[in-house]
Amino acid sequence: MGEKSNSSERWLTAHHDPLASLYTFGSCMALADLHGDGVSKLIIADLGTGAYNMKLKVYKGTNLMSENTLIDLPTGVITFHMDTTEPRVPGQFGSAPQNSNVKKIFKNLCGCGIWELHLHLQKLKAILQTLEVNPTEFDAWNQARDELLDVSMLYEILDSLRQEVGECGLTTRSQRFLMCHDHASQLTFLEQHKGFLLKRQTVVTCFSTLKKSHAEDDAISCLVLGTESANIFILDPEAFTILNSYNDSRGASNPPG
Repeated sequence: MGEKSNSSERWLTAHHDPLASLYTFGSCMALADLHGDGVSKLIIADLGTGAYNMKLKVYKGTNLMSENTLIDLPTGVITFHMDTTEPRVPGQFGSAPQNSNVKKIFKNLCGCGIWELHLHLQKLKAILQTLEVNPTEFDAWNQARDELLDVSMLYEILDSLRQEVGECGLTTRSQRFLMCHDHASQLTFLEQHKGFLLKRQTVVTCFSTLKKSHAEDDAISCLVLGTESANIFILDPEAFTILNSYNDSRGASNPPG
């Protein structure tokens, strides 16, 4: 008890607000000198209720400086320098994993306000390419659509395939279908989704930065994206084009095109 008490005495209570109502994770917080004035601001992506009311909040000390609405749940927040412009003000990247197109947002916090730029769909399609659907999975859904397979047989085929290729090797539709454990919910799910084209898309699950050519704190950094399908993409900080990519099952590969 004595050691625990001594350890707690080393901390100072700088601020306590039981009504702050912040719902976030460590990956959704960052410190950055947003205005080049030598004062670090705390950036928090507040998850809200988990379904709505997501906010990007910036604090100076204990005071809320700005608050902006996020259009989806964030994967995380990270700050990095994209150019050598003075004053040395970092940009901020935040990514929402639920959608692979317009909901990936890039935010640059500088000057007096916050502006956001939705990444071009063409660039996102190059980064988060539609993956090839497993042939067995594709055939199973087509046969179920044409009523050549009943719902129980479809479940058995997909469950066996999941054990063979893993959860990430299946489309989101199949993953959700396999979460239906009773016949009635399986049948309802099949009727709702069998008429749609089967697609397998990856999503961003984590990201970091990598110094491009110099090790200084304010040196230009490349953005590194990790996806659910085990791909890692290293992006140019200005053009957001792929400089290199890596897959843990195939090794490094050159950028497309």
